[in-house]
Amino acid sequence: MGKIERTFEARLQKQPKDTVRLIVRVAGDLAQAQTRLSELNVPVLRAFQLMNAVAISCPAETALALLQEPWVQAIEEDRRVFAQAQSKGEGGKGDRNE
Repeated sequence: MGKIERTFEARLQKQPKDTVRLIVRVAGDLAQAQTRLSELNVPVLRAFQLMNAVAISCPAETALALLQEPWVQAIEEDRRVFAQAQSKGEGGKGDRNE
C-alpha cells in the first residue's frame, strides 16, 4: 500500500482547489515536519505525539504535493469518529456483570 488510499487520491485529483482536512503520519521528527508544513503555509491544527502525526487543513493539490515529501509516511482524510451505543450483551445493562 502507498502513502494514500487510491480512491481518496483520485478524489483529491478531481477537486484540487477544495480544502481538505487530513491526518499526516510522520516518519521521523514531528517538530521538523511541523516546521516544514509551516514553510509550505499549511496550518497544523493539532499534533499527535503518540501517533507521530499531525492534523492539517489545506487545498487538495497541496495534499497531493505532500506525498513527495520524504518524511510523509501516510496521508488519510480526517473524519469525525462517533462512539457506538452498546447493545445488550456488550457490557450494557442485562449483562451478568451488573
